[in-house]
Amino acid sequence: MPRAKATRLLVCLTALSLVALATSATARADAEDSAAVEKVTKLNKKAVDEYQNLNFDESRKLLKNAIEICGQSGLENHPVTARTYVHLGIVTFTGFKQKDEAIKQFRKALDIQADIKLDKILATPEVQEVYDEAVAQQKEALATPKKPDLKPGEGIDHEPVRESRQGNPIPIKANVDPSLGAKKVMLSFSADGADDFAEREMKEDPAVSGGYTAEIPASATMGGVVDYFIEALADGETPVAAKGSANKTLKITMLNANGQPLVPVVKKKPPKKVVEADESPSLFIGLSFGSGVGWTTGNGEIFGGDKVDPPGLSMSRLLHLAPEFGYYVSPELLLSVQFRLQLISGATEYHDAAGCMPDGVCSPGSYAFAGFGRATYFFGEGDFRTYVAGTIGFGTIRHVIGFNSQPHCGASMTATCVDTVPSGPVFAGVGAGIMYNVTPVFALTFGTNALLGFTKFTAHVDLNAGVAFEF
Repeated sequence: MPRAKATRLLVCLTALSLVALATSATARADAEDSAAVEKVTKLNKKAVDEYQNLNFDESRKLLKNAIEICGQSGLENHPVTARTYVHLGIVTFTGFKQKDEAIKQFRKALDIQADIKLDKILATPEVQEVYDEAVAQQKEALATPKKPDLKPGEGIDHEPVRESRQGNPIPIKANVDPSLGAKKVMLSFSADGADDFAEREMKEDPAVSGGYTAEIPASATMGGVVDYFIEALADGETPVAAKGSANKTLKITMLNANGQPLVPVVKKKPPKKVVEADESPSLFIGLSFGSGVGWTTGNGEIFGGDKVDPPGLSMSRLLHLAPEFGYYVSPELLLSVQFRLQLISGATEYHDAAGCMPDGVCSPGSYAFAGFGRATYFFGEGDFRTYVAGTIGFGTIRHVIGFNSQPHCGASMTATCVDTVPSGPVFAGVGAGIMYNVTPVFALTFGTNALLGFTKFTAHVDLNAGVAFEF
């Protein structure tokens, strides 16, 4: 009797242990499913963000990755998988203009969840029209009497190709059961390292025989492995049978000239972009000096009766200083204000007891001032850059010119008068030059400004050299 009780006790304990173990395994599986669903949901969200930023390639990669995770985690019939197919259909149509492929993705979603709808934020009229067409095809397919369900691989008789010589085309043959009613048979293959599958329609040879052939081109056999699968498609691109799949491909190992297997390319995830702090300068302070020459018209300033005749080129001597203060809107574009302070030399005093009060001496101008707004665009990267600029401003530029009509100038009061001729007050023009950064903060500059002045006309060119500081 004690032995019988002991036996019953052992059986009870064993049963309890099995129940606990099964419960633990179920809980662990549920946790794993939950983690997979969460991961796929995050990938979908990121893919939608990339789609809205017009990064269609990246969006499609994220969605295909999500579908792979669904397949590996046993979520083939989960609503999150259906939503992923919907997003992939939207990206395929909008980003790549592949309507038929988009309909195929939408129908995969409808196979999983018949009442699934488009996301309102993504449902443009064009996308909705394609989705509605997929729904109509799905309803038509459901109304058609279904053929007997086939197990994976049934309906297509194919002996997988295991090895092939690198660089040679690979013939693929398959026999498809005529009772499937397949309208076409597709061979999908992916070269080593490729992200997507290429497709070729297999040809029935001879006709109505059920024997199909196609060829993987030599260009796809240059790596260490080729992935492929075969699908028989009915009306509306609906798969009715398959040998392999995009998630579980048939693999062909490539051999070298000695018949040895080659090493497949290991797909590496692209390195994450490191967002570095923007080290481009924001502020610009420059100081340059130079001189210029311009087409001179009009009258002298001291003696208005002196007219420049004929008009010609005159210097704006001696020199000018040009401080500049700016802000970089971008690393290439600088908006700034520039001032031009001209220091004049060479003009003579005019002596006229009646006209120059109170001491009979009229002194020429000794400076001229102008201010400009500038937009400068830089080309190239690194320490040496060229630039072009647009300029508009107000002020005065004075050219120095001699007049023989009034020999009453200078200390002797008998010298030929050298007077200033003003131009402006409105200026517009362009510029170009180079800038060399000696250090990240300090630079040397050399450039030219070409200006047109109105209403007192001039066509003037300055040459400038200077230094600049960037912060």
